[in-house]
Amino acid sequence: MRQRIIDNLPRAAGDSEALSPVRREQFLVYLMGPYRTFDVDALLPTDADVETDAPSFATWDESSGEYAEDEVLRLLQKTRDCLRDRGFNAFLAIDVGIPLDEMDAATQSIAFAQASNATIFIAPQVGDNLGVGIEIGSVLEDILSTAGMQGPAADATSPARARRVMVATEPSVRSAMLGAVHARWDASVRTFTDAADCCRLCAQFCTHIQNEELYGSLDRLD
Repeated sequence: MRQRIIDNLPRAAGDSEALSPVRREQFLVYLMGPYRTFDVDALLPTDADVETDAPSFATWDESSGEYAEDEVLRLLQKTRDCLRDRGFNAFLAIDVGIPLDEMDAATQSIAFAQASNATIFIAPQVGDNLGVGIEIGSVLEDILSTAGMQGPAADATSPARARRVMVATEPSVRSAMLGAVHARWDASVRTFTDAADCCRLCAQFCTHIQNEELYGSLDRLD
């Protein structure tokens, strides 16, 4: 999957334009956020009631949220472009262009996170439904599911890969899932105030991961 991502990014895919080459082509940064509809059925048990058990991945409450769907996408694109200007090979799922009939969106997210040097969830305030919640949980449970993660959060021992994950949120975002990110997986949760601040946080995180690969205890993925 790593090589497929690297090969696909310089090509236009659907509504996503081709991305220009970057200095650190092998350092993949997967950016995620609540900016498109998911196949929720694929993430729920067979006996679940979709009407009551599933949050919406595309419900934008304009009265209580600061962002609309297209604005969230623009925020992620700005962050992607900002990171790419700094040499990191940052991308969104739509940039890779894998058809959903080949691989559903949730499976794509897991595969992209597994293939990337760093995974960043960007969670702005979008009203009452934080659509990225189930996606965060499904990815973290997959890439971080080890024997040490069995049992309650207080007794869990997170694998080294948890250090490659960061969640960037606005201060107003409240979610039980975000609380679990730190309590259960010991992944980083940071807050940002605007697009420039979001890029700064993400760039710092990517630089930290890169240094850990070069000089620390994280394995290089290239």
